Order: sequence, then C-alpha cells, then structure tokens
Amino acid sequence: MEKSILFCGLLYSDRNIRYKVLSEIRDAFGEIRSFSKTLEFSKFSHYYDNEIGENITREWISFEETVSLESLFEKKRISIDIENRFKISGNRKINIDPGVITLNSVQLLTTKNYSHRVYLGEGIFCEVTFIFTKNGIKYLEWTYPDYKSDEAKNFFLKEREFLKNLRKEKR
Repeated sequence: MEKSILFCGLLYSDRNIRYKVLSEIRDAFGEIRSFSKTLEFSKFSHYYDNEIGENITREWISFEETVSLESLFEKKRISIDIENRFKISGNRKINIDPGVITLNSVQLLTTKNYSHRVYLGEGIFCEVTFIFTKNGIKYLEWTYPDYKSDEAKNFFLKEREFLKNLRKEKR
C-alpha cells in the first residue's frame, strides 16, 4: 500500500508542556519534519477551554517517516498515552490528534464516533476531514473550522506537494 505522511494536530495552552510532549512524540513517531504556523484556537472554538485552559494554541506537525494506513489506529492509541502522562488533576493539558495526508485527502483519527466516521479498532475511528482537488481543497460539512484556516490550508497543501515529490523520487 502507498505510504502517507503522518501528522499530528496539537492543542495546548502551556508552551512548556508542548516542548516536553514534542520530545515524547519524537520518541514515538520519529523526527519532526515540518511545523505549521500557530494560530489562536479560540477564534474557532472554546470546546477545550475547561480542560486544557484558556488561550489555546493550534499547531500541526508532520514527520520524516511515511506510514501505511494500516498502522493508523496504533498512532492514536500512542497519542492518548502521551496525553495521559501530562494530565493535571485529571485534565488533559495537551490534545494530540494524529492523522495522515494522502494525495487524495487528509484523514483524522478520533475516539468519538459519528455517522461519517469509520471504526478502525480499539475504540479508534477515522474520518476524511477534507479532500484534495486539482483546484486545491474541498471541505466537507464536518470539516472543523480550524482545518479551514489559511494556516491549515498552507500546511496541508505544502505537505501534499512534499508527498507528491517523494513519490516521484521513488519511481
């Protein structure tokens, strides 16, 4: 099966926790190849304020190693373990949402079931978050608002281009 780019969406309010978590993420998923520009998550939602804190930052990172789609649900299980190690008083202080970038789409892993999500196993679901087209990106009715931001669009289009070039090199 074709390889895809593994990425993680991060939500955090404490930069010190972010730095510590990045070390654990590298140990689990390999070297980080790219960072998105950060953005203020409160422009899009206050869903995580009570758990993570106020002034939440949104960021996406991608990794050097490409992954197969078959291994995806394991990546979400690992990210949950990392989140749990940094809980304070039972609350997550960072949210780590892994997903993959293929030539066709961005797919996001979650523990929340919904009608458009496919069960992968061990309590993990996957959704196509948006689709790449020849003209850019087609958002879906469930695409999160922060994934529609210019920062997200620029990051994911750049990563898709990297994947296209990587595949050309391997021919």
